Amino acid sequence: MSHHRILIGISTVLLSTIVVGCAARTTSAPVGLADAGGTSASPTSALCGTWQGSFWHVTGAHASSGSSDLTLQVSGDSTYTLTWADRPPSTGTIAARGTRVILADESGARTTLVHSGDALYGVMQDSVNGWPTMLNLEKREPMPGRSGGITPRC
Repeated sequence: MSHHRILIGISTVLLSTIVVGCAARTTSAPVGLADAGGTSASPTSALCGTWQGSFWHVTGAHASSGSSDLTLQVSGDSTYTLTWADRPPSTGTIAARGTRVILADESGARTTLVHSGDALYGVMQDSVNGWPTMLNLEKREPMPGRSGGITPRC
């Protein structure tokens, strides 16, 4: 049983290190401006809509149990609202650079996620407790005939 816990701890640390390394790389150009090659950031139209998923805290060799209280609403004007658990919503602008998605909130903090198909994932620092937190989101398509809830303008 103790070998199982050690293996889970090592696996969690390795996965966290890989995700942090991938998610932490950003360009030095400001969000939304052209890069050194003269090309502009990729359009955010593929990101527009509702993304839902889960998060969990990574602290040392342990990870908290996941919570599915995570929603990212992306509007056609490249703004977003991120709500998770009982925290106040985070709002700001979103930019895509290749497979990287950069969330720049109103406080000036930036979070870089990886975009792969209908998934967004990465690590950010929890603003409430300072712990590294892994995020995993999947794009949700609007349900035909449903008019309830907040629908971002895409």
